[in-house]
Amino acid sequence: MATFDVADYSGLRGTPCEFYSPPTIDSLEKFVRKRPHVSFRIGAGLTGVSGGAVPLSEECYIDVSQLTRIEWYDQKSGIIQCECGTTMKELQVFVRNGGWEFPIIPGSSERATLGGMLACNGGGPLSLKYGKIGNAVLELEIMTASGERFLVGGKSNKVSQGIMDKSIWIGSEGTLGIIVSALLRCIPKLPDLHYYRIASDDLSTLMQSVPQWLQYDPYVLELASEDALKFSSKSTENVIWAAFSKPLNTDILASSEFRITSEAPSTMEERFQIGHNLQNYKPFVDLDVSFPVKHAAMGVANLSKLLMDGSFEHIVFGHAGDGNYHIHAFFNGAKERETWEVVQTEFDQVVLDFDGSISGEHGIGRVHRDRYRKCASKWQKNVYKSLKKSLDPENQFPSLF
Repeated sequence: MATFDVADYSGLRGTPCEFYSPPTIDSLEKFVRKRPHVSFRIGAGLTGVSGGAVPLSEECYIDVSQLTRIEWYDQKSGIIQCECGTTMKELQVFVRNGGWEFPIIPGSSERATLGGMLACNGGGPLSLKYGKIGNAVLELEIMTASGERFLVGGKSNKVSQGIMDKSIWIGSEGTLGIIVSALLRCIPKLPDLHYYRIASDDLSTLMQSVPQWLQYDPYVLELASEDALKFSSKSTENVIWAAFSKPLNTDILASSEFRITSEAPSTMEERFQIGHNLQNYKPFVDLDVSFPVKHAAMGVANLSKLLMDGSFEHIVFGHAGDGNYHIHAFFNGAKERETWEVVQTEFDQVVLDFDGSISGEHGIGRVHRDRYRKCASKWQKNVYKSLKKSLDPENQFPSLF
């Protein structure tokens, strides 16, 4: 079969030894059963920034983008059955036409697929209110490298019989098997939200105000540094975008130390354009860190200082309400990449010092695998290796360790 280069937003590129795009789940099963010792890499939308779907030369790349069937399991209760190649945009349109909403909205929704989002337990702005995509999963259909298919989870909202086996696969990044379909729980349509733009000349002060805004139960609480806004509005200030079910009290607006304006929903484009427009700027590494909210301001400040001391151009934006920030460090050439290899150990130690995680929603992939191996505990490694041995005994899927 013909092969070609595969690349995602991480900048990694690879040419697999074989390429296959199954038209049905049954055809995928037949394909893998005929390849008992072949290494597989799974992908579709290729919107990731961690290189998790980019194949090595000895791997067979399976493109699941044709597996796009969606149907209602129970429309009255808002339960849908979707195949893994369904884009998040297709999923959104389908459920909205049926009177429901699906609250996981990535910036690249037109290409990002359900399987990829499940593989890294992705989120988005509404994760603050509804959690990440794993929260919406009732049941998953899994396919192993040997072609065995089975269900994990259950079709009911409440299942309490043994371990939560579906959780093993959510966030496993295609290293234990293929998530071929999912049973998902939708939410009622969103209420009419009140949007605000909260601006400040000082990023640290703005970040320290996040707990204050959380008290008003926001649906959305996003943040960007002034440097990040050069990729969208070019505004010379730091900004929080917030959405609430009720308007803010006029006393709050009058007494605030920030510049607060009431906005239309379209104000969120100022935030989302950042991720799209930086793609064509310079090579970068997306440091998708996540902190407890109480440590986020100090943690990000220390990381920014570390990058500035190393002369790394960088920006900060992300999901302030969740403490999940995308710190993009840009490279002008090979020398800066080499310097980063030295700095990243200190960077990750700062993350750990503030009780953080090196990835909040984008996953480990190939880009961050070495970092994760250093950060993961002995217990985490042992549990993963036990699962890998049981579920992928021939090591046909990539491994995190």
